[in-house]
Formats: sequence, C-alpha cells, structure tokens
Amino acid sequence: MPFILTSLPVWGVQAQTTRTISGETLSEGDSTRLTGVTVSLLNTNLVTVTDATGSFMLRGVPGDTVLLLFTRIGIHADSVTLPATENFVRVFLRAAAVEIDPLVATALPAARERFEEAAQTSTITIDREVIGSTPAFFEADILRTVQLLPGTVALNDYTIGYHTRGGEADQNLIQLDGATVFNPSHLGGLFSTFDAEAIDEVDYLTGGFPAHYGGRLSSVLDTRMRAGRDRFAVSGQVSLLSSKLLIEGGIPGTSGTYLFSGRRTYADRVVEALSSEVLPYYFADGLGRLTFPLPGGGTISGTGYWGRDVLDWEFVKPTEEQPGIDLEVNWGNSLAAVNVNHSMGARPFQLHLSRSGFSTRVGLVPDIVNVQNDVRLWNGRAMLHLTPGSSHDVRVGGGVEDYDIRYLFESAVFGATFLEQSYGPRIWSAFIDDEWEPNDWLKLRPGLRLESIEGADFTSLAPRIAVKAFLTPEFALTGSAGRYYQGLHSLRDHNVPWSFLDFWIGADSVTPVARSDHMVLGFERWFGSGISFGIEGYRKTFANIVNFDYRDDLKVQGDEYFTTTGNAWGADVLLRKYTGRFTGWIAYSLGKATRHSAEQSFPPAHDRRHTLNVVVRTNGPLGSELGVRWGYGSPLPYTPFIGQWEHRYYNPATHSFIEANEEPVASQSLNTARFPAYSRLDISLRWDTGFFGGRLKPYLHLLNAYNRGNVFFYVFDFTSSPSTRQAISQLPLLPSFGVEFEF
Repeated sequence: MPFILTSLPVWGVQAQTTRTISGETLSEGDSTRLTGVTVSLLNTNLVTVTDATGSFMLRGVPGDTVLLLFTRIGIHADSVTLPATENFVRVFLRAAAVEIDPLVATALPAARERFEEAAQTSTITIDREVIGSTPAFFEADILRTVQLLPGTVALNDYTIGYHTRGGEADQNLIQLDGATVFNPSHLGGLFSTFDAEAIDEVDYLTGGFPAHYGGRLSSVLDTRMRAGRDRFAVSGQVSLLSSKLLIEGGIPGTSGTYLFSGRRTYADRVVEALSSEVLPYYFADGLGRLTFPLPGGGTISGTGYWGRDVLDWEFVKPTEEQPGIDLEVNWGNSLAAVNVNHSMGARPFQLHLSRSGFSTRVGLVPDIVNVQNDVRLWNGRAMLHLTPGSSHDVRVGGGVEDYDIRYLFESAVFGATFLEQSYGPRIWSAFIDDEWEPNDWLKLRPGLRLESIEGADFTSLAPRIAVKAFLTPEFALTGSAGRYYQGLHSLRDHNVPWSFLDFWIGADSVTPVARSDHMVLGFERWFGSGISFGIEGYRKTFANIVNFDYRDDLKVQGDEYFTTTGNAWGADVLLRKYTGRFTGWIAYSLGKATRHSAEQSFPPAHDRRHTLNVVVRTNGPLGSELGVRWGYGSPLPYTPFIGQWEHRYYNPATHSFIEANEEPVASQSLNTARFPAYSRLDISLRWDTGFFGGRLKPYLHLLNAYNRGNVFFYVFDFTSSPSTRQAISQLPLLPSFGVEFEF
C-alpha cells in the first residue's frame, strides 16, 4: 500500500448520501506532482484524471468507506481505502519501468474535456507547443497566435492588439496568473510581453464568459505560467532581434520550484558597436514564478513581471544658434501576484492578491513638454467551491479592484500645466456561478455578478447563463447570454490603425461606465478525441464606448472624449485537428460592427466582413517541423483625407517658427472608405537535435512569403491637381532565423 496523508474531516453532515473527494498524487522518490494519473472508485463508473498540478476531484462519492484506484503508465498501480470520515488524500506512488512495444500516447485535449464537462461557450485553449509551432515574427508569440483564432480581427501587421467580436482593443481582459496586464506589447505592438516558453496554457474566451470574470466587455485572455521543473534546467533563444534566457529548478530544502525568464533586444548595442550611428530604442522584460505545495494539499505561488520600452531620439539636432530637442518615450508594465489554491475540507478555495501597474512617459526635452500617465491596480479576490449536491458545482466569491490613475500634461518652458487629472475608481464585486447537471444530456451554468464602483455612483447586477444540450455523446447544442460592465477606458482614437501608447482613465462622475450584452448560439461536434468542429452565431450591443476627441478643451474636464453606442453580429467557425501527422485549425469569421455617436453612424476601424486563417503543422523537409499559416481578410474601413494644411513649429528657445510640414485634413465623416483586401502566407521550419546532453532547436521563419503589398495607410498629395494617393505597405517578404536551446 502507498504512504498516504489524510487529515481533513468531512465538511457537513455525515448522513449525506454522497460526498466529494479531492487529493494529490506525488512521486514517492522526489515528491514531484504526477499528472495524468487515472483515479477511479472500485465497482463504480466514477473516474477522473489528475491535472497539471497532480490534483484531482471526484464528485458523487458514496458516504461510506470507499476504495480508490490509481493507475498510469510509468507508475505501479495502487489503491487507497478512504473511510467515511475523510475527504482528502495525498498519495505517494512508486515509479515503474515499463517495457512495451513502440506507441504514441496522447493526452485527451483540454478542449475535449471541456466539451464533456462544461457548459461554457466561446472558449479556445492553446498551449506553448501550439504557440511555438505557429509561424511568427522573429519568435513565438502568444498574441500573434490569438490573432489567428475565430472572432478576432487584427488591424495590421504592426500591432499585436486585437478586436474580439466587434469590441475595442481595450475591452479585452488580459491576465497573467490572474493579474491584469494593461498593455501587453513591445516595439509599438510588434511583440507581446509574454515569453511563450514560460507559459503553460492560454484560455481565450470570446463571449458569454462566466460570472467570476469582470471588468471588460469583449473577451478574456487567461494566461497561466507553468510551474518550474523539479530539476535544474536552462533554456533560451537567440534571434535577429533579441535574446532570452530561462532558468528553472527545484528550491533546495523544499518541495518548491522556481522559474525565471529574461529578455532584451540588442540591436541598439550592435549598431553602437559597429558604427557611429545610434539606434534610439530597446525593450527588456523579466518574468518569474515561485511555487510551493501547502500542507494538507494545494499550492501557493508568486508571479512577477516587469517590462519596459525605451525610446530616446534626437528630434531636433543642436546648432550654434539653438540647443537640440530630444524625444524621450518609455512605457511598460509591472505586476506581482500571489495565488493560493487550497481545500477547505472537500471544498477547493482560491485566493488571489496582486498589484499591477502601467506607466507612459512622453517628453520633449529639455523641459518643453512632459506627458505622463500612471495606472496602479491593487486587486484582491477569493473564490470557494461548494457542492450542495452531486449535480451542482457552485462557485461563490468576490473581490475589490482599487485603481489609482493619474494623467499629467505640462510644460516647464511655458510654466504651465495644461491638464492634470486623477481617477480613483474602486470596484467591489461579488458573484455566484453554478455548474449544474440536471441530467445526463443537459448542462447549465447560471451566474450572477454584482459590481459597485465608488466615485461613479454605480451599482449593477449582471446576470449570465450558459447551456449545453447533448444530442449525442459527440454532438451538442450550445448557448450563452450575459451582461458586462467596464469602468476603465483607454483614451485613444479607436479609428487610428496603429497606436503604440495607451492612456487610461477611470469611471467617475463625468466618465461613464461602459456596458455590453452578449448572446451566443451554436453547436459543437467531435470526431473521436482528435477533431472538433463548431459554429457559433453571436450578437453584441455596446453602450458608453469612449473615443478620444481631438476637439478637447484642456480647460474642461470630461470633453477629452465622446461616447458612442454600437452593436455587432456575426458567426465564427472553427475546425481543429489535435492529433496525427497534420494538426492545426481552419478559422472563419463573418462579422459586422457599427457605432453611433450623437452626430453620425459609422463602422469602427475593425469592421471586417470576412476573416479566414488556416494554420497547419506537419513534417517538413530535412527532418524539420513545418508550420504554415495563410490568412485572408476582407477590406477594413478608414477615414479618407480631403485636404492638407501647413503646420509650422514654434521653438520656445528662440521665440520663432523654425519648420513647417504639410499635414492632411481628415474627413469629418468617419470610415467612409475601405482599404483593399488583406492576404498573407507565413512559413516556418523548426529542427530539434541533440547537443552535448541538451537540445538545439534552430528555426527559420518566412513571413509574407509571396510578398503581398498589404496596405497600411495612404499618403495623399494635394499640391497637384488632381491630388494623388500613395499606398504604404505593411510587412514585406521578411525572413528571420534564430535558435532555441535547452540543457
């Protein structure tokens, strides 16, 4: 018999007919957590599999003494007798050498498990293997992969920002281990802030998400770091743009693990070393996680992130008559989070505490213009699982988000502060969410979220529900509906195709709380455990969407923006293959979005009718792994220019006008024209070979393989008659290469 630890009493009344048993499986040799262990109850059909932390939960267990069986390839099968007075068990299992004929063992895809167990709609899971094999710009990128999923529109090649089912980019909730990330981009949007090698899985919820998520209108990107291995390991990557290093291992004297990752671009250093020129930009970031097991089961983990982009550009060269002017810009995120996953009896309990920050600095120096935006968020929330019966899994919880947002626009030369504002919304929330199985073919997930925003005099109830009805074990009808609120806005012009900076404001007595209602209907069909096919139709409505207003009077608070309402409808199709020689997906989206202001109705910049992405991974030439992505997007709208004016620049040092530029004048009617259709083919080749006890993984990416000139924007010349228009293209044919290593 294995060594077991049982210490927690039954929660509730012993006379209950059923109970829930939870536990952990660990290796007897080194206490590492064992995933994929099948846990079953003797003489019943109750069975489950341990997750990535080695944990399991078995519901509907009889209230008397039971016998649990533990089996998995690579361990000795064993059993544990659990009396009626115990609901938690920690099991240490012995490794077993297994000699079998060659075979390929494939775990059940997370999507298949979710199909069988959860009512939730509009959810896609991708892991680091999928992210790493998808063609990317210089290196594997989480958000670039998300842009290829259904329901998602990317405006152009130069931004990792995305729009989900008709929503704006700032309406996407992006989390790292539960902590909010405000602007997950580097290099003006070319790269995301996440090191793909440090990530375990990503859940992308495009609509109808459950009640424990709040604060955004359009989507949720729930990103989870992986715990470090129990042995020391080093991995990294060298590419044309940057290098990164990841170290992980067990913490001596404990059962804990660590994982740390760092990355920096070095093009500025190379240019400086090889020439007299200066490249005025770089970015750097770091990511880390510590994980420890808790007595009695569960884990406590700490996650940290820091990232910064720095631009220091000589805007006006100095002369004998006048000093130079430098443009200094830096922006970035930081966060620290603690997550506790434990069991109160048989009831799992989660506690999250975090501090997130985002700051932006834009300055013309010395002392000409300084613009600052600082956002700080303290976040605390808790969630408890209840099992009032074998057919219910109820989650109750709540939390508080405390924001401190400051905005400053000043000039020391003029001795003036043009704008100084602060926002301090504090958002209290509580929710209840019930995963209910009234019978074998029906799953329901009703939920209710309460939110109250201090400073905005706002309190709301947001009901939500999801349903799944199985017509056969492989085919189910799905649906969801819900109301969502957002008390935070990015003050940007949503109709500009590229913006590398975000300025955030919060709801108050002047700034409104945005609202959206979702409705989703569809079906999902599985072919075995390796192929899935699904179609979802959706409808969204929006209210109080905030848009930056160039007519802003700096002396008046509240006219920095104008508000719009809107709606979106469409359908998303996803055919995905998880196993076999060919894996990947085909994603098609049909969509239409509109916005309405007090003055006009117009399509937003992301209003794309048709989006198609085909992503395939298979065996390639010369022993490589081949990744192919082909994408198509129908025309996106833009606001045309109708003329131009001469913009002269004032030099306060000499009290004179020094330069003049011809600047275009945009039409007052928004987005009345459209760019041509978009298309791109990307190819990647990756190799994996042994090297001095480790692994070397060289790769080659070829972006825009047929060199299509996708239009980024137009440049107009009104000095001639008739006026002319020249297209500026997005990424050209662009090869890149690098090498990953692991020891």
